[in-house]
Formats: sequence, C-alpha cells, structure tokens
Amino acid sequence: MRNRNLTKKIAAALAAGTLLCTTQAWASEDSIFQLDQITVTADRIVQTVGTTPANTTVISGADLQNKGAHTLADALQGVTGVTIRNYGGTGQKAIPYMLGTDRVVVLIDGKRMNLPQGIGTGSGGVDLNTFILGDNIDRIEVVHGGASVLYGADAVGGVINIITKKGDTSTKTTTSIAGGNDGARYYALTTGGQEKNTRWYFSGIQDSNDGQRANSNYKGKNASFRIDHDLTAQENLTFTYDYYDSHAGIPGSLTYPSLTDFQDILRRNWSAGYTKQHQDGTRTFRYYNNDQVYSGENYGYFRHHNTVKALEYQDSTSLDQDNLITWGGEWRKDEVTSTAEGNILRKGITKALFIQDKYSLNPAATLTVGLRRDDNSIYGAHWLPKAAYLYQASPTTSYFANWGKVFKAPKFDDLYGDDGWGNTGNPDLKPETGWTAEVGVKTKLTPNHEAILSLFKRNLNNAIDWEYIGSGKYRPNNIDNYRATGVNVSLTSKLNAITTTEIGYTYLDSHDQNNKDLGDPRHSFNIGINIHDGKLSQTVNGIYQAKSGSSGAKVDGRFIVNTNTNYSIDKDTSLFLTINNLFDKNYQSVYDYPANGRTILLGVKQSL
Repeated sequence: MRNRNLTKKIAAALAAGTLLCTTQAWASEDSIFQLDQITVTADRIVQTVGTTPANTTVISGADLQNKGAHTLADALQGVTGVTIRNYGGTGQKAIPYMLGTDRVVVLIDGKRMNLPQGIGTGSGGVDLNTFILGDNIDRIEVVHGGASVLYGADAVGGVINIITKKGDTSTKTTTSIAGGNDGARYYALTTGGQEKNTRWYFSGIQDSNDGQRANSNYKGKNASFRIDHDLTAQENLTFTYDYYDSHAGIPGSLTYPSLTDFQDILRRNWSAGYTKQHQDGTRTFRYYNNDQVYSGENYGYFRHHNTVKALEYQDSTSLDQDNLITWGGEWRKDEVTSTAEGNILRKGITKALFIQDKYSLNPAATLTVGLRRDDNSIYGAHWLPKAAYLYQASPTTSYFANWGKVFKAPKFDDLYGDDGWGNTGNPDLKPETGWTAEVGVKTKLTPNHEAILSLFKRNLNNAIDWEYIGSGKYRPNNIDNYRATGVNVSLTSKLNAITTTEIGYTYLDSHDQNNKDLGDPRHSFNIGINIHDGKLSQTVNGIYQAKSGSSGAKVDGRFIVNTNTNYSIDKDTSLFLTINNLFDKNYQSVYDYPANGRTILLGVKQSL
C-alpha cells in the first residue's frame, strides 16, 4: 500500500508539473526534428539525416540530459527499432537488438568497441551497461540495417556510434552529485578548454548502487579525456584515452541464484589519429588499442583478456560534380586469452579495403554503390557489395531504398569456449552470411510534424545458435537460416510552444528455416513527451514491448514509464530528478532475470 501511495504522489506531481509547464513560453528553439540533424556514420561522410539513404536516428547531447541517461543502455531506451534485453540493473548485462538481432557494432568516434571473445551470451559482443555517459558526449548516431560494407563483421542489425565533444574556449567545468534509493550514488566532473591551438576535454564519473537483489551491488568508475591539436586550419591531431573499472555482484537467475559470485571489468583504451579537411571531404589516419580484462567468480574462477589493435585509413575525392568517391582500409588484430578457452592465446587478423561512389543521377536523385573486401585470417576473403538510392521528391520529403550483403565471423567463444560444465565451442563453425534490405520515406508533414517510415527484411544463412545437445549441455552449430521482416515508423510533433512528442512503433516477424518463431517481440511501441519552460524541463518516456522468448522461456509483455525533470536555479546551478520504472512494474526482458523496480536519483549539477 505504501508503494502504491508513493507512486500516486509521484505521478500526480509529474502531471501537475506538466500542466503548469504547458501555460508558459518556449525557452529555446533547439532542433527537435531528425531530418535536420547531421550524421557521419551512415555513409562515413557528413550529411543530414534527411539526405541519408537509410533509417538513421541521432540522439543529441541535449536529448541525453533530458532523458537523464547515465549509460548507453539508458540512452537507447525508447529509440524506435532498438530493443534492450536487460539481465537486471546496472552492472548486469544489457544487450542491444536491431532488426531482431544483436549482431550490432558499437563505435566510439568511429572506433570499434565489440569484444572479439563476446560477452558470454548472444552474438554481438557488446554490453551497453559498461559504457557510462557524461557531459562529454556530443551525440549518438544509430544507423538501422546492414552496414558490413563500411564497418565489417557484426554490422548486421545496425551501427551505434558515440561521438564525443571537443573542447573550446566556451567549455565550462561542471560537477554533478546525486543519490537515490537502493544506495545509489553518482558523482561526475567534466572540464575542458582551449589554449592557442590545443583543445582538451576531460570527464570523470563514479556510479554505484546496492542493487535490488541479494548480491547485485555495483560500483563503476570511468575517466576519459580527449586532446585535439590543430596543426593548421585544416589539419588536426587527436589523442583519446578511456578508462573503465567496475565491480559487480552476479546474483544469477531466479532458478539458480548466487550470493557470492562477482565480476570485475578493467578497460583501458587509447587512440591517436591525424585528420585533414579538404574540399572533397576528410582524410583520416588512426591507430587505436583496446584492452579489457573481465574476471571474477561464477561457479568457479574466470578471467578473459581481450585486446584489439587496429589501423584505419579513409579519404574522399570528387571525380567530377556528380561522383563523390569514399575509400579506405583497415588492419585489425584481435587477441583473446581466457580461462574459458584453456588459457591458450587465440588471435585473428582482419584486413579490409572498401570503396563507395555517391553518384548524383540528377538534382533530386542519388545512387550510392559500394564494395568491401574483408580478409579474415581464419575464414578467408569475403566480398560485400551494397547499393542505396535516395530520391528527394521535395525539400521536405525523400524516399530511400538500400540493399547490402552482410558477414559475421564466429566469436572466439563460439569457436573455442569450454566453461568446464560440458558447454563447448565448435571450431568447425562457418561464418554467417546474408543480406539486408530496407525501403522508406522521410517527410515533414507540416512545419510542426515529421514522420519516418521504413520496411526492412533480413536473411542470414549459416546462423550460429547454441543448441541443446542433451544432458544439460549446449554447443554452437550453424543452422540453416534466420529471416526477419518488419516495419519501423516514427512521428515527431511540436504540439505547442513548449511541448513536443515522439511516437514510435516497430513490427517484427522473425523465423528460422523451419518457420519457427525466434521469440522476438512482435510489437514494440514508445511515446515520449518533452516539455521545456524557462527554468523547468521534463521528459516522460513510455516503452511497450510485447511478449518475447522461446518456448519454456517466454516473458510477458510490459509497459514501462521513465521520467526525468531538470530545474535551473540559476545559470550555473540546476537540480535533476530521474525516475525509472515509475510505476514499479515487476517484469523481465530476459527469462528468469528480473529487471529493476522503481529507481530514483535526485541530484544537483553545478557549473564552475
């Protein structure tokens, strides 16, 4: 009864705030529409979302603040076409799914973050909860659909690119401190600036909580900095460093709980690059080194050490006024040493070349064709073509279509894994291959309403699945085929001077070669209400997902509401209140792993 009364009081306060806000004036004219946003991820060149021949979403730094997002999982909640499977609260795994697959590439400033070994479950090798976000994030770009031509293996469902800020003369030092239920504590510091030709940006964050289940405590620390030095007006050197250190209990499933298991993650990534802007685009040469150690106790001691070393080059040139050529190459070395693989050093080298031509057929139509050669030291060479078409029917409406082949090499865990319980990898696995396609329209219906509609299809051959082989044991095998078709639709509206809404819906139908449903949520729906009034801003997001999971491991559908409120005391001081799972729903997005109930975080942000 007490919880229900608390819920009613909070909901009433939020509703009252919403009504009060709607009588005031609009405080700023920040762009709320996607078609006007700038993206570089979709085609590796600068263009607007409206002129990109793919379904692309940009989450701005202001959006992140409005949502109260502290992790990449928080940031992607409510993005149309993206679903998150959580194994619990912060500190437990959170896996992104796009077009019904977790074969998704995550980048930071274009640098690949996927772990070659994987993360112990799924196919993608990315845990969104290990990426803590601060005020150093400029935007996050989400490209739906296959992108293997430009980004190689794993880019089957899409690409998520986190783009960080550069310091400048206007950069301030800001601090945040917050606390909440379940022992939640949050501290953040960001600072940056510019001295002559050198710019810097630093972010430090500590996030911790006691968890809502026994042995689900979490403490994570992240420190990152970026230095940019201008050699000339067009030439730039960049150095980045990212440090992440966390400790979390592993509470296990409801059926097999644990009071003693834990996991520690230590990540140290750095990069150095050279960039030159010229009249046809950008020339980039970069080296990066990713290093992550994942260790702890989970029914026995484990330690997984992943390293990725990579060289990348990209450039663009205009052959004439109608042809913009973008090309580049990549050399990447993946290494894994793991107790789950006999502590034997496993490694693979990928060498890739890609080229694409953006050809203007006429002032209204462009055709983009591309080709990539991916040479994997384990699986040999694969040729990956793509084609995309954009027709600008009017200044406010564009139609697009794209098709491309995709390629996904098995993770090292799929090949060599051995957990000591009889679940072993399969060194005879074949790589996954297939194609994705998408058609759609992007349009400004009126000056205050914008819509994006797309239909997609994916076909994946030799899909890798850990199949039950008896006696409680699993082993990965190539099954014949995964197929998925669906629809994404989103509508953004400016209802009045202070209120905007975002509505999204995804329909997904996924089957294997035997027409067996793969258990993806058939229907997903999200609605966001954003209110800005002078000193007060408020965001409320509702997220619905239909039932999902395979037979014997199904989870029910659910509707979850998250909200964040910011109040500016003065130009340098603001208060924020973030409430996730506002109505304290008891639900699971992964069978037998309960998600968090209501979490509350109240804090203050100060500019110095």
